[in-house]
Amino acid sequence: MTSTQAAPRPRDALRRAALPFLDWMETAALPLWCRGGRFAEQYDEAARPVPRQGVTTLAQARQIYVYAHAAQLGWPHGLPVAMAAWRRLRDRAWADGWVGETAADGTVLDPVVDLYDQAFMLLALAWLARAGAAEAIGWAHRTLDAIERRMRLGDTPGFANAWPDTPGPRLQNPHMHLLEAMLALQAVTGEARFAAAARDLVRLFQARLFDPATGTLAEYYGPAWQRLPEPYPGRVTWPGHHCEWVWLLHRAAAQLGLETRGEASALLGFARRHALEPRTGLLRYAVAETGAVLDPMLRLWPQTEALKAALVRPDAAGPDWAPRLLRGLMALHLSPRPRGLWTETYDEARRPVAGPIPATSLYHLFVAYAELRRALGRP
Repeated sequence: MTSTQAAPRPRDALRRAALPFLDWMETAALPLWCRGGRFAEQYDEAARPVPRQGVTTLAQARQIYVYAHAAQLGWPHGLPVAMAAWRRLRDRAWADGWVGETAADGTVLDPVVDLYDQAFMLLALAWLARAGAAEAIGWAHRTLDAIERRMRLGDTPGFANAWPDTPGPRLQNPHMHLLEAMLALQAVTGEARFAAAARDLVRLFQARLFDPATGTLAEYYGPAWQRLPEPYPGRVTWPGHHCEWVWLLHRAAAQLGLETRGEASALLGFARRHALEPRTGLLRYAVAETGAVLDPMLRLWPQTEALKAALVRPDAAGPDWAPRLLRGLMALHLSPRPRGLWTETYDEARRPVAGPIPATSLYHLFVAYAELRRALGRP
C-alpha cells in the first residue's frame, strides 16, 4: 500500500464479504424453501423434498418466523405460505400447548409439549403479529399461559424441558430461545408481561447459567441449575451458544436497559480463545469449560451465531472476524451445494457429512442475514 492509499474501512470490508451471502439468501434460499406452497421439512442433496409422515411444530414455526420476518424486510413472496402453515398448526397442533408433530389429517403423532417448540411458536407469533395477523398476540398469551401453568418446577427459576416432564438434566437451550421470543414480543407489543418474562430469563442466566469463574455457559444442569460433575456432560460448552447469548444479551441491554456487557464479553472471549478453527476462523462445535476441544467438527449453526455476535460486539470480536466468518460460511457451507442448500456438518478431516438438509437451519441463516442487513444500514 502506498502512502497515498487509505486502508479499507471496516464497513467496506464487511459489505464486500456480505454481498454473496445476501444474494444467496434473497435469490436462492428464500425462494427454494417456500416452493410449492408448503414448507418442506427436509430436502435431499438435489433439492427434492424428503417424504415424512407428518410435520413438526419446530420446523414449521421456524419457517413461519423466517418468512414473516422476510416480508418485513421487503421479501413478501413467502408470507402466504407462512400464514397457511400457521393456520394448519393452529387447527391441529394446539393441546393446551403446542404438540411436537401432527399428520396431515390432524392426528397427533408426538403429543409432547416441548419448551423448545413453545419458544419458537412464540417467536413465530411475534413476527406474524408484525405481518398483520390480528390473532397472533392472543395466541402468544395463551401459549405463555400454558408454559407457566404446566411447566413450572416448584420454586426454582425457569421451566421443565417438556410436559409431561421426563427425567434428565435441565437444559439452557430452550430458555435461551424463550428469551429471544419474549424480546420479540415485547418489541412488537410493548407489553409489560413480555418485558418481565425477558428480565426473569436474563436473571436466570446471570445467577444460575453463567459461571463467572470460567466465563462459560454449560448446556446441562442439575435440578437447581447447578453444574453437573464429571463424567456427566455438565461441563460441555457449545461456543455457538456462547455467541447466541452474546447477541441476546446485547438485545436485552438495548431493549430493557439491563447491564449485560460483562457476561457477554466473557462468553465471547472464551469462544474466541478456545473454539476458533485456525484455518477458517469458524467455530468448533464443543469444548470443555477448561478450553479443551471435545468435538472439532464444523457445523453450520455455530457460524451464524458467531457472525451475529461479531456484528453486535465488534469491540470485543475485532473488525476482521465478521468478514472472515462470512467468507468461511460461503466457501465451506453454502457454495459447494446447489444454490439455496447447504452442508450442515464437516467431520474432523473436513469431509462433508452426508444427510438430508433440514429446514430448521434456515432460521439460523436468516437471523444472521437480518442482523447483517442491520449492521450494514440496509432498511
